[in-house]
Amino acid sequence: LNHIPSVGPPGLLGSYWTAFKCLTDSSKIVQEGYNKYKASAFKVPNLGHWVVVLNRNHVDDIVSASDKELSFHAAIEDYVRPAHTFGPQITHDAYHYSIMKSQLTHNLSAILPDVTDEIAVALDEIVDLTEKEWKCVPVLETVEKVACRASNRAFVGYPLCRDSDWVELNTQLTNAIIKEGLLLSLFPNFMMPLAAKLATKTANRVKRGARHLAPIITERLKCMKEYGKRWNDKPDDFLQWCLDEGKETSADLLAARMFAINFAAIHVSSLTFAQALYCLAANPQYIQSLREEVQTTLGKDGWTKEALSRMRKVESFLKETQRFEGNASLGVKRRALKDITLSDGTLIPKGTYLCVASHAIHRDPHVYKDPDVFDPYRYTKLQDEQGDSSRHQLVAVSPESLMFGIGKAVCPGRFFAAMMLKLMFAHIILSYDLKLRDVSCPASVCMGPAIVANPSADVMIRRRCDE
Repeated sequence: LNHIPSVGPPGLLGSYWTAFKCLTDSSKIVQEGYNKYKASAFKVPNLGHWVVVLNRNHVDDIVSASDKELSFHAAIEDYVRPAHTFGPQITHDAYHYSIMKSQLTHNLSAILPDVTDEIAVALDEIVDLTEKEWKCVPVLETVEKVACRASNRAFVGYPLCRDSDWVELNTQLTNAIIKEGLLLSLFPNFMMPLAAKLATKTANRVKRGARHLAPIITERLKCMKEYGKRWNDKPDDFLQWCLDEGKETSADLLAARMFAINFAAIHVSSLTFAQALYCLAANPQYIQSLREEVQTTLGKDGWTKEALSRMRKVESFLKETQRFEGNASLGVKRRALKDITLSDGTLIPKGTYLCVASHAIHRDPHVYKDPDVFDPYRYTKLQDEQGDSSRHQLVAVSPESLMFGIGKAVCPGRFFAAMMLKLMFAHIILSYDLKLRDVSCPASVCMGPAIVANPSADVMIRRRCDE
């Protein structure tokens, strides 16, 4: 990779120093490369290998490449090691992806009432407010529990979605998997089976989850056998769709499958929701207009998919939060499975890890006007100016909007995630008042290539008071 320029001091020690800095300040380092090399590719060091960082004009190369050329799953394998942190069946047959794309997305209207109910109940129980009392709430910890309960109402149904042990297991999942994946990345492949036994808690996790799922699965299999297509009150959730596939009936295997779904769903929705609450508390001047939109829309359509699609200001606020705060300094991960040449002539050797400077693109003044200004209605204005409502929706992806990835590996659950985010945000706007405890908005932090909501920040919250 000597033909591709690098960021940071030269030499072996210089690259290791930059790699360590990337653990806590990757956005700054990637931005440095983005500013210096403009439209060209550059590379940044990881503790184990170099990562080639691509620009916006390379995105079409990623989209047009086949999975046999640039692989998302091969890249994720080396970051998360899913065969060892979830189980080998997750990588051998990822049929849950097709369920996300089909049943989950097509059944949003059907599952929305239950998810809406769970959000309202979870907020009430977890925030636990008395009348008109301001309370200091740890934001990320709170929203993770709410997002977990609401997501699992659609994944495993009631009452398991409210079980404290199931919620704890799944809210702790993301940090556990990322830490375990990082540890495993330090070992060579021939040591991986032994390292997985020592460095992961996969077996304990699966056993703990299976204890919850086993009686539910047994009862559902019994009803499927007894009633067949005549099962009138058949559950309409992810667990049931997995059982309908007929590929797995073991509680252990289905527990691992549910963990894989929760890992993605809770991580995405809770981090963005936490960032949105920080931005809302820091910008109280927008609360009234958002509240009026939610009240007007719900008054006409109730809590429905159609109502959510008409909450343009809510959607714009959430999308601007994603753009402004970011979820990754390096997004759109790929690994080259063969030598390829990009459209600008850059050679990418087999085995190279690739990413896109997604957050730098989202803050580029050539892409967005006043990119360092938080403009919550940026996307409603763009829709009105361009006359294209679909292009700037929360779920829309493009070379300028990479929050959910792009190409063949675009997030298959983004429609569910967007529904969750809009429902949770609308509930907060409608039922609660927010304010910052401190003067400034809590800044997001870098954890490797990821950008996450400040994990230790609080906001002040109370039940809505209009006087």
